[in-house]
Amino acid sequence: MIKPRKIDKPKKGAGSSCTEQQRLIGYYKPHWKLFCGGLICTLAIKGIDLLFAFLVGDVVRAAIGSQQRKLDTVALSIVGIYTLKWLFSYQQTYLISSATQKIAVRLRNELYGHLQSLSMSYFERTKVGHLMSRMTNDVGLIQASANQIIDAVSAPIGIATSVVALFYKNWQLALVSLVVMPFMTYSVLKISRGMRSVTELLQIRLADVAAVVQETLSAVRIVKSFSMEEYETSRFADKNNSTYGAAMKSVRRSAAMAPTLELLGVIGIAFVLWYGGRMVAAKSVPGFDTGAMMTFLMLLKNISDSSRNVGRINVTYHQTMAGARRIFDVLDEIPDVRDAENATTLPPIEGRVEFRDVSFAYNAGKLILNHVSFEAEPGQQIALVGPSGSGKSTIANLIPRFYEVTDGAVLVDGVDVRDATLVSLRQQIGIVPQETMLFSTSIRENIEYGRLGASDAEIIEAAKAANAHGFIEKLPEGYDTLVGERGTRLSGGERQRVAIARALLKNPKLLILDEATSSLDMASESIVQEALERLMQSRTTLVIAHRLSTIVNADKILVMQSGSIVESGTHQELLSKGGLYAELYTIQSKSGSNGDKT
Repeated sequence: MIKPRKIDKPKKGAGSSCTEQQRLIGYYKPHWKLFCGGLICTLAIKGIDLLFAFLVGDVVRAAIGSQQRKLDTVALSIVGIYTLKWLFSYQQTYLISSATQKIAVRLRNELYGHLQSLSMSYFERTKVGHLMSRMTNDVGLIQASANQIIDAVSAPIGIATSVVALFYKNWQLALVSLVVMPFMTYSVLKISRGMRSVTELLQIRLADVAAVVQETLSAVRIVKSFSMEEYETSRFADKNNSTYGAAMKSVRRSAAMAPTLELLGVIGIAFVLWYGGRMVAAKSVPGFDTGAMMTFLMLLKNISDSSRNVGRINVTYHQTMAGARRIFDVLDEIPDVRDAENATTLPPIEGRVEFRDVSFAYNAGKLILNHVSFEAEPGQQIALVGPSGSGKSTIANLIPRFYEVTDGAVLVDGVDVRDATLVSLRQQIGIVPQETMLFSTSIRENIEYGRLGASDAEIIEAAKAANAHGFIEKLPEGYDTLVGERGTRLSGGERQRVAIARALLKNPKLLILDEATSSLDMASESIVQEALERLMQSRTTLVIAHRLSTIVNADKILVMQSGSIVESGTHQELLSKGGLYAELYTIQSKSGSNGDKT
């Protein structure tokens, strides 16, 4: 028995030994100039707020002293500094938004690029809607957090400068006014505790909603054909309603933050009004008059506003870490199938394929393939037939390494597929699946997907060979006709012919046809089968057959049952044996070639 060479895999998350915070900083660093520009604008805004507090005191003094000229001057000064504040505020928003948009774009690019590198097994165990949620909701959390970075720096600065100014105006009253600060700090820590777990729960619920939307809209024909609209609406409502409870847990915490801090701030201000008012009335502190009292109150308001920002930042921080963890969980996912360290580029192949004592099981479960061995010479047509679940499609999936063999080896031109790079292997294999998948672009772009950069003449030539040129020319926009999502604007036979044209343009030496005509009616099948015969010329072809009448001319037919090859030979040889193949062929012949799947 041949054992597979094991490829050392780093443990999931091995590339992220640093914390989520440190990893996020790595996304912020490239935009430090934008953040610094935003910080400078913020500091200017804080300075203007501080200056405004003193100007308010001057206005009060001018009004009490009937100093009209001074009152005019101070009023104009306030208009002037707030004009500057508008300019700084605009620039701050622009700079920070520019940075956050770039961070979001980079995260989405990295997520999408990494998803493209992951193995088939990952997508089989992960809902597409959940992945879409990572790309939108979770990235949105991080984008929102980047907007709070400036507040995270400026709020403490605003508090510190205002506290210094308070002590400058009246140190005794400053000490009294800061009595509420410890209560504010305690409230922030108490309310924000558990915010991360609550946010993670909400993101999961939102992902569940996205998954239902994706599944039902993708299968909208099935939903309507079974009249299940009401059921699906109810199912969506159940998932959607579950987001309410999760969202309200977050809301209960975040909603309490601002009013709690405001209440504590007002208590402090009320105490200052009472105690400071007595000072002004008694004139117990030289120079501390009504104007100074107003300045003092404005400085306290600055501290209260900055404290509320600190509370909001703390909530946002925990929400951000929840989103970051879900994103990094995807980015840390290691592909099950990837290039070995010493993988080499597979040279142009002739198309020789060998399965050498191959066994395969999903996730160490029951064997799907059990010691399968066969060879296909260049240019040969090898057909795989057998009952559903016998392992036919698994053989097709192992050749391009969509999965790794459990035991044994798959060789192409004598090279173990695990020793070749995935790109050089898959570029030389053409696949026409049973369920044709087209992109929601034009017919031209769908065919060109087989070989990007192909000329119009080459695209048309491939379409003609696939018996597709005729129906394409009759369309209003010809090759520029949009096929709709998943190709829904074309018939099944038309979609299949476009897929064949795509494979012809790729011009592979090794071709896999996975029940390529099983879903077509007899009329469409004959047209598609003619195109397939043209496609198979001079190529090694592995055909997974549904209708046995389509593979009677195959060079070799492999009959599978329960993961093993139980018969092998040509059509006539297998009929003469009177075994499983002969039984299946007889059943299909009697039912007009529309028997059960094989």
